[in-house]
Amino acid sequence: MTATTRRPALDRLLSPRSIAMVGASNSPTRIGGTVFANLLRAFPGDVYPINPKDEVVQNRPAFRTVSELPEAVDMAVIAVPAPAVVGVVAECAARGIGGATVITSGFAEAGPEGRALQDRLTEVSRETGIRVVGPNCIGYMNAHEGVMANFMMTVDQPLPQPGPVALVSQSGGFGSYITNKAVLAGLRLGWFVSTGNEADVNVANVLRHLVERPEVGVLLSFVETLRDPEVFVETACRAAELDKPLVLLKAGRSEEAARAAMSHTASIVGSAQVLDAVCRQYGVFVASTMEELLDFGTIFQDGRRARGNRVIVMTSSGGAGVLLADEAGQAGLSVPELPKEEQTALAADMPLPFYGSTVNPVDTTAQTTAMPDAYRKVLNRVAASPSADMVAAVTWAGPGPGNDAIVEMYQNTDKPVAILSTAWSEQFQQAGVPTYTDPRRAMAALAALARQSARRPLPPDPARFTADADRVRRVRELIAGTGGETTLLESTGKSILAMYGVPVTREELVTDVDGAVEAAERVGGPVAIKVMSYQLPHKSDVGAIRLGLRGPDAVRAGYREMLAEVARRAPDAVVEGVLVQQMAPARLELTCGLQRDPVFGPMVALGLGGVLVEVLSEAVLLRPPFDADTARAALGELLGGRLVTGRRGLSEAEQQAAAQVMAGLGVLALELDEVTEVDVNPLRVADGVVLAADALIVVDHG
Repeated sequence: MTATTRRPALDRLLSPRSIAMVGASNSPTRIGGTVFANLLRAFPGDVYPINPKDEVVQNRPAFRTVSELPEAVDMAVIAVPAPAVVGVVAECAARGIGGATVITSGFAEAGPEGRALQDRLTEVSRETGIRVVGPNCIGYMNAHEGVMANFMMTVDQPLPQPGPVALVSQSGGFGSYITNKAVLAGLRLGWFVSTGNEADVNVANVLRHLVERPEVGVLLSFVETLRDPEVFVETACRAAELDKPLVLLKAGRSEEAARAAMSHTASIVGSAQVLDAVCRQYGVFVASTMEELLDFGTIFQDGRRARGNRVIVMTSSGGAGVLLADEAGQAGLSVPELPKEEQTALAADMPLPFYGSTVNPVDTTAQTTAMPDAYRKVLNRVAASPSADMVAAVTWAGPGPGNDAIVEMYQNTDKPVAILSTAWSEQFQQAGVPTYTDPRRAMAALAALARQSARRPLPPDPARFTADADRVRRVRELIAGTGGETTLLESTGKSILAMYGVPVTREELVTDVDGAVEAAERVGGPVAIKVMSYQLPHKSDVGAIRLGLRGPDAVRAGYREMLAEVARRAPDAVVEGVLVQQMAPARLELTCGLQRDPVFGPMVALGLGGVLVEVLSEAVLLRPPFDADTARAALGELLGGRLVTGRRGLSEAEQQAAAQVMAGLGVLALELDEVTEVDVNPLRVADGVVLAADALIVVDHG
């Protein structure tokens, strides 16, 4: 499914007005008993148990089959043995039920037979239009509308207070773990959805649905495999448009973990590096740990935004203040020294001993902290400071006037606040004060909020891309002329690149030595000559290249020596011609390439080229479509920004030219599905000019 191929919406499935449960039970030790008891807890609509044996289930009259229901309910929860599930879902669809939450396991995760069952379930969903969450999931929670269609909670646990945070997890068990940890950390979860094996509805679909919900302000997600990448990107764009942070925790980043994820979910796992790049491009936060996922949710859930990246640190412990300042710097935040007039005003509010400080970090010492009125004045003055975009303060957990003052300060300011505490505080959680127990986590969270607040406009909408039909026709004619070869000649590849605005060296393809001499004269200056052969994609390995030839004699000698060496070292190679090419100067070499990821499709990379490509292995990745401005901004990420800011880095003109090369490859990728790989290495950079000196294009003729 793509963003343009729509299935029925998820409203009836995830916001039902009536519910049935197939497999509802009276036994509190059975999943059917736990889930049905949860459904009865807060749901305001009708809930119907379906049980072929019991006439009454948990004090509700039961029905023997779905067809006997008095109405076509919006959603059915299904907890019956796996072999019966497909038939039950088909019966639900025939009855007009809008969606099914399939708790049952024993599908793709259980081997070939289970895979076949799941494929049949997918077919029923697509043929009838009924939407399906699961199978092999823990269910979901929509606390805003009282839907507790899950077994992650038992009836003796209090219902969560609905809030702006939504958590979507492919894994049911670990999703439940995260949910319980989130509640302990003070996150106000309004939604939790586990998608399980994703026979129909997947994580991207749910996120796309929830991003439009007015009660949802923050989207958290844990995934093993990300299906429907187009829907995910569309969701990221919409989240950015609505200023709703989207945070992703991805399992399966290592090769070993990827194999485990494939065996668990029976699906393809793409490159973690590509996922990170796509998330960076579209403004999605990638959490490195479960704790970071929750930390970001904590700082985002009150909806505050920062006007800049300046943070004032307030502490009664000098050591804690220094550590927070260190972590702020590491996270990319600024801890500015307060102006003298602000320091004077602070000093008037607090009786400082000689070891206190008003500079920033503001060290009140224990003396001021023990004086409630003075501490309150200082807190509010710090929060009101025009030098502060954000506030961080250190405290000890437990009731007392100091923490009362922190709550008051938080409620009196609209600036983001992060409190470093010795433990989670019920008082702070009730007031919604973001609380952390580690300095690094507190500052990383504030830094994420600063990035969200300063986010740049997103790349162009993929739906707005229009192919150039005439160019596509001309390129395909060139490809057709290769006789089915999959790796194009360099000369053909560069002709194609030139059609996409990639600047290439001056060059001519010749078939004899006299033609080489004449071409060298027209190209001008010293030239390189290269053998063009489909059997020799790596020319230097067999001596199929000569560099820096100047004048007719050098060209003649080089031509003959090169062909003789190739004949000796690669006797089976068929020579299609010799490329006579301009020797482009370079003070720096880049490489630009195209690969196709199994999940996200085409990805364009640019990095340091030549001999450094293997040594440094540093590149930026972008997913088409994107414009030259987006590519230019991405260049700023290479070498910590030094490639564009360093004294020997790229000039303005060179940055623009390199960005245009990336943008050109992005358009090529979208217009030519048959091009599976492009490698432009090196791109030679000098005097404001970027030139492609070599290129390799691989195609799949289908």
